This record gives sequence, C-alpha cells and structure tokens, in this order.
Amino acid sequence: MKKLIAVDPKLAPWEQETPLHNRWHPDIPPVATVEEGEAFRVECVDWTGGQIKDSDTSDDVKNVDLSQVHYLSGPIEVKGAEVGDLLKVEFLNLGCLDGDEWGFTGTFAKENGGGFLTDHFPSATKAIWDIEGVYCSSRHIPGVRFAGLIHPGLIGTAPSHELLQIWNERETALVNEEGTPEEKTLCGCLATRPLACLPEAKGAMLGKLGHFVKMAGNDDTWDKVAAEAARTVPGRENGGNCDIKNLSRGCTVYFPVFVKGANLSMGDMHFSQGDGEVSFCGAIEMSGFLDLKCSVIKGGMKLLPAVGPSPLNVNPIFEIGPLEPRFSEWLVFEGISVDEAGKQHYLDATIAYKRAVLNCIKYLSQFGYSEEQVYLLLSCCPCEGRISGIVDVPNAVATLAVPLAIFDRDVRPPNKLESLAAGVRLIEKDVCISTEGGAVPLDPRLES
Repeated sequence: MKKLIAVDPKLAPWEQETPLHNRWHPDIPPVATVEEGEAFRVECVDWTGGQIKDSDTSDDVKNVDLSQVHYLSGPIEVKGAEVGDLLKVEFLNLGCLDGDEWGFTGTFAKENGGGFLTDHFPSATKAIWDIEGVYCSSRHIPGVRFAGLIHPGLIGTAPSHELLQIWNERETALVNEEGTPEEKTLCGCLATRPLACLPEAKGAMLGKLGHFVKMAGNDDTWDKVAAEAARTVPGRENGGNCDIKNLSRGCTVYFPVFVKGANLSMGDMHFSQGDGEVSFCGAIEMSGFLDLKCSVIKGGMKLLPAVGPSPLNVNPIFEIGPLEPRFSEWLVFEGISVDEAGKQHYLDATIAYKRAVLNCIKYLSQFGYSEEQVYLLLSCCPCEGRISGIVDVPNAVATLAVPLAIFDRDVRPPNKLESLAAGVRLIEKDVCISTEGGAVPLDPRLES
C-alpha cells in the first residue's frame, strides 16, 4: 500500500514532515496527488494534535486549546476531478498507528467548550482506553469491554469561495442572535457556547501556507486566508465533521466536488463512537490510518438533491460497509420533547434525545457506575440512537439502544429490587474529574 501521508504522533502537528491543516479554505494548496483508482494510505494525528495525554488527570481536557484542533491530513488532489463531479471514496481499511494503540474520551469544562449535557456535567472529565486488536477496555470505566468500529470523525472535500461565503454568512447570523429575541428556543436548553465557531486566525494551521505562530501578521496571503477560513467543528455540504460511526471498512462515500482536484482531507480518527457522540470530546479519540481509493463520477454532483437557496446546498451520501460489531440483545431508553423543567417543546428531537441519554445515565448509575462514567461510555460505545417518532404532536420520540454484551454484569431490571441491591458492586474506579471552573486554554508546546 502506497503511504501517501505519514505522521509521527510524538511530534506536534506543526512539526510533521507533511504539513497538516485545521481550517477549510479553497486556497489551502494540496500536499499530495493521487490518480483515479489508486489505493493509498493516509495517517492522521489525533484530533487535538497530541494535547491530551495517557494519564490519570483530566486537566489536559479542561485546559485544551480548542482554537487549534481538528488537524487534518491533506488536502489530497484527485486527478481528473472537476467542479460538479462526485468523488467516490472507498474505505479499504482503517486502524491504529503502530505503537500508539490507545485513545481517550472526555467532556469539556463548561467554560471551555461545554457539551450536550454541560448543564448537568459542568466539569472536565477523561477516560483512557487501551486498544487490543478489535477490542478496548478502560481503567477508568471497569467492567466494560467491546469491539470498535474505526472511522474518521471528519472527512470532506474543500469548499469553493462561494460555498465558504455561504457558510460564514449563515453562521455569523446565528452567532449574532445570541441574547436577542431571535435566539433559538433550544439555546435555553443546551449550554454549549458559542453557537458557532467563526473564522479565527489564532490557532490556524493552513497546510503549506503555514502555522499561525510564524505567519500571523507576517504574510498578507496567510492573513487573508485565515480571516476567511471556516472552522472544522460542524459537518457541512462538503462532509466534514459529521461523526458518522458507519464510515468504516467497506464503506463508500460520494462527496460533491467544489474545486478542481476535489482536495480531500481527513482526520479526527475514532476507535469507537456512540450515535451522537454526546460528550462532545466524545468518541474514543486516537491517531490512526485510512487506506482509501478514489474515483470520479463526471457531472455526478447533479445527482445530489440541492435543498436550499443555492445549488451548492447538497450533502454527501454513503454506503455502509459489511463489517460491524454484532449484538443481539439491547436495552433501549426512550425520551420525549419535554425538558428537565417539565416544559413542553414542539416535536424537538434534540430535547427528546437529551432526555433519552439522561434516562440511560440515571438508570445505569444504579448498577455500580458513576453518572460521569455512563456519560462518557454512551459517547463512545456502539450504542444506537434513533428518531423513533417525529409526527405525533407535540412530542418527538428518540430512543437510545445500549448493547447488553459490553457489560460484565446484568443491567436489566431484576425481578426483585432486593436482588439489585445485593448484586451491584460499589464503584471500583471513576473517570478523571477536574475541579469546576478556572479553565485556561493553553497548549504548553507553543511556549517552548
């Protein structure tokens, strides 16, 4: 297998031999080129670029510098790809990097990133996972073991200038609503802030154009691109950070092509993830590799429905591969669109899923786990989230299915509550939990 891009997880992102990037912009030049039908390997650092360590403290998560994350390998130019084509990307194989077989799951501090349940869990937490072949286990969440489904949380093509402008305008409008009467109702129920991450030069790494430490204020081209470049936090029309756990071995994704060569980039490797990645820092995050093959469907972008005011408002489609962990027994938790204060919302699937997750956390914490352990577990184990009902006013119904086989104990409701009390062990060891408040985002490697 041709190794197209290699990384060393012991080095900082800006020290890698092949430049990485952590922003989307059409003027970030490709670092490699492939022919149609050519199989190649791409290695990726973990999404924080090595800020989080294999340790028994979560202060590194608490103080993580989120301005410089999602380090991506690429862009990769695919010869023959033109604007309006579809880029067919086949996932041949994925795995850990040799000698770096571990990962982490965490929650951000409320004042530095937050998350889906920040109003319930405001402190930073972390669990470390040891990876052995297809299985993982954690010293911070004892009594759990499961097979992973390795995938990139983030993969996509470069936007055009026109599409980039659409992103920046609509996300700026959303941020400007905060604290005004136009603010979305959901903002009162989810504590994640800001509402969107707008272009920011601090922390920007723009591939061959350079890193902010050396380039900011010293190069007009760099400054212009950094001021426009989109952050990589959400999924968008180009794919991006969609965190879809099914993008694994045997999968095929069809990406729209917005620039010549497609300029494909990828990163944010996950050993395993639960649907929704609810803790936000939230799959089993790791370094890793992807073996890929690309081909071009000429003019194929017209097959993607444009739902929106622009013909660029399309989204990728994908085929699920044949290899996934097999489970036959599940415990399923329901949630409806009524928030924790008892307020009724109208067909709000986000509120319903939040309630399903909270119901699961509260339930499983009766079986010898802390609520923080269950929260992290639901973010990274192979649980299945569903929108089960979306038409029966006023309640949307969401479900969360947890495979029973991942536990070393029976977590089903017992016939007698007395047997539950007799059979449950005390919490053996908890996740790392930082003190609340006082997060200082800082990457100490930038000071050396």
